This record gives sequence, C-alpha cells and structure tokens, in this order.
Amino acid sequence: MATTKKSFNKKYYFGGVYEDYDKFMNYKKIAHGLLRQYKFQSFLDIGCGCGNLAKEMKKILEQKYKKKCDVFGIDFSAFAVKNANLPFIKCVDCTKKLPFRNKQFDLVYIYTTYSYLKTIEDIKKAMKEAYRVAKKTIVFDDVFSHKAAMDKDNYDPYRLRFLNKGEWLKLWSTVMQKGDKARFTKHKIIITIK
Repeated sequence: MATTKKSFNKKYYFGGVYEDYDKFMNYKKIAHGLLRQYKFQSFLDIGCGCGNLAKEMKKILEQKYKKKCDVFGIDFSAFAVKNANLPFIKCVDCTKKLPFRNKQFDLVYIYTTYSYLKTIEDIKKAMKEAYRVAKKTIVFDDVFSHKAAMDKDNYDPYRLRFLNKGEWLKLWSTVMQKGDKARFTKHKIIITIK
C-alpha cells in the first residue's frame, strides 16, 4: 500500500484504520505509566497523531510540578495537527531538523512512527534528530518484527517496515554515543543517554 502524507487524513484517524483515534488507546494510563517508570519534566512525542498523549502528559506534568512544563507533540499529518488544535502540537516532518534545542526534552517518546518512514536513510535522519533533542531517555515503543506479531489494535496497513529489536537497535547505535545504554522490554527499546 502506498503511503503518502495525504494518507493520514480524517478517514485514517476516524473510520479507516482507526474507528476513533481519540479512543484508540488509554492515553491517561500510558502517561501515568511513563511517569512511574521515568523521571522527567519535559516531554516530546514524535509522531503524536492527534496529540492525545502529549495533551494528557502536559496536564499531568503541570499538575504534578505546579508549573508550566515543556511538552510538545509533532506529527507530519496536517489533519491530525489541525484536529488537535493545540499550540504545543506541531506539524513537523521528523526526518528534517526538528524545531527544538539540543537536549531540550528529558523524555522523547516514539510510538511506531519510524515504521512508516519510506527509507532506512529517513529512519536514520529521524533517529539522529530524536537523539539530538533528547536529554535523558528515548522510549522507542511498539517494536514488532512482523505483521503477525501485532494484535488487531496495533495493526495498521500503512506501516512500511517490520524490523526486529536487533535491527532497530543497530540503527539506533548509529546515533548513540559512548556510555549510552539501551535495554529491551516486551515491545520497547529504552535508550538512556549519558
């Protein structure tokens, strides 16, 4: 299936691949889970779709720390960003230079996004930028090596690439620096930056 920027439209998020993207996952539960596992006050969601997780994370972090927290979501779908209608959700191509400072975010979260990129070179560019803006931790979530491993909630015909954890880690190692550590969980690669 050919994937283009225009593929990620209203039909994709509401009625096509996802019946209702806003109800696809329990974003509040995911946000609280990340906060239990990692210590952070700034957060970037790369490939945030309609911004649901970033929105939830901003609300929770600002309640917890009683201050404005640096939280952003980026997605290359103009529809998704317009649907989010939030100033901290931006229409950005993750394979280009991200509009953020070096080491701006304590936690950078990437859920499936790189599986949709057309080439390995695009993936490497995206990884380099994610690494550049990450200060402490990168959580690379939803790693499946083949379509059969995904359940019906995670299946998306627009995914272009299914790599195993070793293949993804080999790509990540091209941007990781000496002293960084990577570990695996069931469907995640967690990179701790020195």
